Amino acid sequence: MREPRSRDSRPFDATIRLVEVPPSGGRAPLSQRGVELVREGLARSRDIACFDFVPSDYAVVYGELAALPRGSFCEWGSGIGIATGLAELLGFEAHGIEIDAAMAAASRRLLADFGLSATVETGDYLAIEHASDVYFTYCWPGQMLRVERRFLESAPESARLLICHGAGDVRCKVKQNEGLGPVVLGAT
Repeated sequence: MREPRSRDSRPFDATIRLVEVPPSGGRAPLSQRGVELVREGLARSRDIACFDFVPSDYAVVYGELAALPRGSFCEWGSGIGIATGLAELLGFEAHGIEIDAAMAAASRRLLADFGLSATVETGDYLAIEHASDVYFTYCWPGQMLRVERRFLESAPESARLLICHGAGDVRCKVKQNEGLGPVVLGAT
């Protein structure tokens, strides 16, 4: 019997699993600049023919991100780039991956118009490697297991996955070795 392998042929460690961890702290209210970014991003998204763009509750996303230690951020399925921009506003080194070329181009324009340096690449986040401290996604419910598996296979050991289970239901997951506690970013 062959040992399980990840997509890039590395052995898959079946002793590592995802566990949900409670939020890291208090919730910061959406900043005024964040409010403007959300408002403008949502307005621009209406002009793009992308059937599967479903916006998150960006106030909730901002609050979750604000509670985390700063580092690198990658949005899987970045849409119009609002969460990517909010991450940069909070001090993260932010990057987005969006499969829809028109949406990715519009998100780059939005971020540039707000003077943000966050990057967005066009492609499939299930195929593109981008090591980060924090990953965020609002995927289709039928894709959650694939997304979680992708995180387990490709994310750094101490990374966090913020995954939406609905627009306002953002859950934080981390890798955990069987028999050990979760690996927590920023823990001492």
